[in-house]
Amino acid sequence: MEPLNKKERTDFIIKFSAAFAIGILIILIPFYFILRLPVYENAIFTKDVQKMQELIKQQKEVFTVQVDSVKRMVTRYDLANQDIDKLNEHMGSFLAKMEEPYLNDTTWSGRMHKNIIELLVDLKKAKTEINKLGNELNDCKKDLEKAKEEGKTKDTM
Repeated sequence: MEPLNKKERTDFIIKFSAAFAIGILIILIPFYFILRLPVYENAIFTKDVQKMQELIKQQKEVFTVQVDSVKRMVTRYDLANQDIDKLNEHMGSFLAKMEEPYLNDTTWSGRMHKNIIELLVDLKKAKTEINKLGNELNDCKKDLEKAKEEGKTKDTM
């Protein structure tokens, strides 16, 4: 005894199985991407963290040391018996070497480093100007003392 609707049942089982498989895939595909997304994000964030750590390391080991060197040079302006022209020349070349790696850098950190270097150059110029004005002030004081002495000698005559 064979059933009369054997072909219909076979077609129905195939259609049901295909619809069931499609339904399961519709549910599983989003879960696959949901579970895969954190791994992808983690890889991106890990790369970003490594870049930031390299930048921090460079700032710590290179840039900070260079800025401290410039600060020490600037404090030497106040010491007696310093050749200011030679110190200016040395400091200018040092600042130029400092600026070299950041000339074509358009990132925020590159602009920040350039701004810091520009401020150090301005500090150098200001310190040079202060020393120049200090020398002029000393010359004026000497001239004033001479004028006072000449005034006293004229009064006593």
